[in-house]
Amino acid sequence: MWEKIANVDRRVIYALMILVIALALLNPIGMAIVPSQATIDAYNYIEAMPNGSIVWLGMEFSSGGVTELIPAAQAIIRQGFKKDFKFVCAGMWQQAGDMAEMAFSIVEKEFPDKQYGVDWVNIGYKPGGEVLLPALINDVNEAAKGIDHRQNQLSSLPLMSQFKTIKDADLIIIFCTGTPGEQQYIKHVTGPLNIPLIESAISVSVPGIMPFVQSGQIKALIAGMKGAAEYEALVGVPGPAMAGMDAQSFSHGLILLFMILGNIGYYATRNKKG
Repeated sequence: MWEKIANVDRRVIYALMILVIALALLNPIGMAIVPSQATIDAYNYIEAMPNGSIVWLGMEFSSGGVTELIPAAQAIIRQGFKKDFKFVCAGMWQQAGDMAEMAFSIVEKEFPDKQYGVDWVNIGYKPGGEVLLPALINDVNEAAKGIDHRQNQLSSLPLMSQFKTIKDADLIIIFCTGTPGEQQYIKHVTGPLNIPLIESAISVSVPGIMPFVQSGQIKALIAGMKGAAEYEALVGVPGPAMAGMDAQSFSHGLILLFMILGNIGYYATRNKKG
């Protein structure tokens, strides 16, 4: 028996791994999640903002960051809508508009009283790279060429009468997978204008962002899928990040099980091989 276990076909391992991950994603059990202090800081900072605040959401990522960043965005939007926040979304990345639509598509169904154009606007992607940010400081309508992601005239959207420039934002929250990202916002917007900045970033980027957190240039950081899952737990609405953490935990458990069985099989059969 041990010889068979020690030499199990790798395809069996792959099949079991796929099965475990699929079951965890389709039927998450909601394993206990203890939020980190960093995630708690982000939640508390947003919770302390006055009701009705205007929040800029910088969607600075593409489809590669969806699994880690969209759950965090959805949890923040839920929290914000409960406090009657107004959201204006845009980004320097080409899929910024699509990412914003994805983030709001599920949450807006939970808040039928919230209306596009009144409670949130998706300006979408606008070209220019980091040059876009100084343009947004001067005049959002001009920087966006007067058009949102849905091809509406910005002047026709009630929220935009309150949001003439990014200086009108009470808080800036960005979701990033790379450059342009937090450094450009700090350089052009949040640093000079003293607007608080919170970031949600993919896990691999966290070490490079921590100096900005430690210096206070970023008020709080939601780190990767783990941070997103913690934020879902704080908001009280389990979502894809918590399901993803279940899948990750069970897959790691399966790997450890195979490592243990493989080593036992090796030691149980090595004398026979000798």
